[in-house]
Amino acid sequence: MFDEKYPEVDPNKKSAVEVWEARYASSSYLFGKEPIVSLKSFVGNLKNGKVLDVAMGEGRNAVFLAQSGFQVEGLDCSAKAVAKAKALADEKKVSIEAKTQNLDFFLMPLMKYDSVVMSYFKPLPRFFSEIKRGLVMGGTVLFEAHTTEHLKLQNPPNPLIDFDQCFKPNELLAQLRDFHILYYHEMAEGNSHLVRAIAKKTK
Repeated sequence: MFDEKYPEVDPNKKSAVEVWEARYASSSYLFGKEPIVSLKSFVGNLKNGKVLDVAMGEGRNAVFLAQSGFQVEGLDCSAKAVAKAKALADEKKVSIEAKTQNLDFFLMPLMKYDSVVMSYFKPLPRFFSEIKRGLVMGGTVLFEAHTTEHLKLQNPPNPLIDFDQCFKPNELLAQLRDFHILYYHEMAEGNSHLVRAIAKKTK
């Protein structure tokens, strides 16, 4: 039974690098090679140009963005994920710039990106200011992630979904308060509960 109370942080929990290096150790692609649904649906709503894929994993979104005409830079804490993203780009015959990066300490260059994509990764609250700093005026950001409501629908629980990577109800909406919201959807979809958003930097 899901406990409604938000759990305490486990001091013995493995670091993100340790967790994801283990998860990406297989030669197969953990989440497949196809992009997330919201990116396929709304890629035309993103400002074209240079895009940053934050926590890109094995590159499924980064490669799709390159195929869609974007100049792509992708970051992930896992070196194994970055290597697989580069291999996927080679397979699909597109070019991406993929780097290993500790995202907790990443500082975005000023107004470097036309768009930012972030899927199934919940950053520290200060990262939303980094997104605003990194986007050009009129730049766009796209999110897709699980919510804490999703965990109530999982029986048995999915071991790949971490509580601290799920947004609480309306949490993402609040974090995007300094952006112009173009699209926001937070609802159950079958046995999943996802939040999807697109926002624009207007000030």
